[in-house]
Amino acid sequence: MIKKIKAGQKKRLLTLSFFSVLIISIIAIASSVFFQTSNGNLTELSLLTYNSSSQIFEADRYPDTLEAGENETIFFMVKNFENIVKYYQVQIKATKISQYISYEYALNSTNSYTLYRNDTYEKILSPATTSEKKDSRTFSGDYIWGPVNVTLYSNSLLEAVLEGEEYVKIVFELWEFNTVNSSFIYSGIFTLLELLYIY
Repeated sequence: MIKKIKAGQKKRLLTLSFFSVLIISIIAIASSVFFQTSNGNLTELSLLTYNSSSQIFEADRYPDTLEAGENETIFFMVKNFENIVKYYQVQIKATKISQYISYEYALNSTNSYTLYRNDTYEKILSPATTSEKKDSRTFSGDYIWGPVNVTLYSNSLLEAVLEGEEYVKIVFELWEFNTVNSSFIYSGIFTLLELLYIY
């Protein structure tokens, strides 16, 4: 009779252990899927404006119009949170408001107008350190490019791309140098402004 109780206890302990391991495994898998922590392998591209009254850069108060013959000022900033040195290029393009912007393909010259030469905005950035990755409000360091002043302008080539549309998208595309091809490739990272265009 005593041997049967011990055998039953062993069976219950094995069953309890099995279910405990199963529950811990499910929690571990769920937390890794739903509560992922960033490993820092990313690049950040942002648009800023300068608030002259508080004398700070902020992600606010973006221009909402672009008038023919007038200029608008905007700033972009790139942060290298990758774990390696990166050679970046920012291409600034204007296109119709109806134009789809893709993470996979850059805008081409048939559906956009490039505001500046491709080599106008290029920079090599060191990777951020672990402590720098935690400080998102920093505006200086070897891993930061910017804030870079960009003057948005209009001309007849831009107007030809718009074909009379009232709104324009100004797209900031981030490109990275590919050492295999010895050329820049589109990273899939972009940000944009949508502006009312006044002819």
